[in-house]
Amino acid sequence: MPSGPLRPMSRTRPRRLLRWAIVLPSVLLTLLGGASAAARAQQPDPPPVIETVGTAERRLLPDRAVLLLQVEARAESASTAASEHARLLQRVRDTLRVLGLERETSHASYYVGPTFEPARPGSTGMQRLYVARSVLRVLLTRVDAVGGVIDAALARGATGVAGVQFEASSAARARREAIADAAAAARADAEALARAMGGTLGALVSTSTVSPNDPRQPMDGFARAAGIAGGTVMPTQITPSDIQVHVAVFARWRIRPGP
Repeated sequence: MPSGPLRPMSRTRPRRLLRWAIVLPSVLLTLLGGASAAARAQQPDPPPVIETVGTAERRLLPDRAVLLLQVEARAESASTAASEHARLLQRVRDTLRVLGLERETSHASYYVGPTFEPARPGSTGMQRLYVARSVLRVLLTRVDAVGGVIDAALARGATGVAGVQFEASSAARARREAIADAAAAARADAEALARAMGGTLGALVSTSTVSPNDPRQPMDGFARAAGIAGGTVMPTQITPSDIQVHVAVFARWRIRPGP
């Protein structure tokens, strides 16, 4: 072991260590940045792609309808309103049963609660009443029977029609056929675009489809269309229009450059 008095550490050594602690991270970051840039430079550019959209449409004749019948009663007490509502509802159900629609009828909604109305016509005061309301959903397989069912239900206690919705039983098949047509249109456009750019169409990258519309024809808020002529109530007549099924297909393709 060396002998002799211990000498103090030189003051220049901590300064050198501190200088390296500051400089070394910057050097490492520079080296790593250069390596990353070199790696990016070696990566090939992504192959070019073509994006196209194909659309198609089908028009269908509706062959069934959903009728929403409203039954409502108002009274000064909830129990009285509910009782009167039940009486009217039973009359409507009996009428639908006579028409052969018992199995096709179901309850869509039911409500009992308070409501406020003017105490008398022209007054500013309000009175508290109770309303009992329900909506019956009736499925009709004949669209030409809608008007007759509405008239019969209104004559026996129904207080309104909440809506009529026409449907087509072949909507699902028509939509799939439209998808095939839209996909073919998207491919034809992609091939034409690739040729115009001097290349050929490559592999399919991705595809998706969307139907921007609901293949049903709603008539929400429908009011009774009957009129009075010469004291005779005219029957309700409803003529639905065609149901349109729209489809769009989105596709992305590789494009192979030409020579």
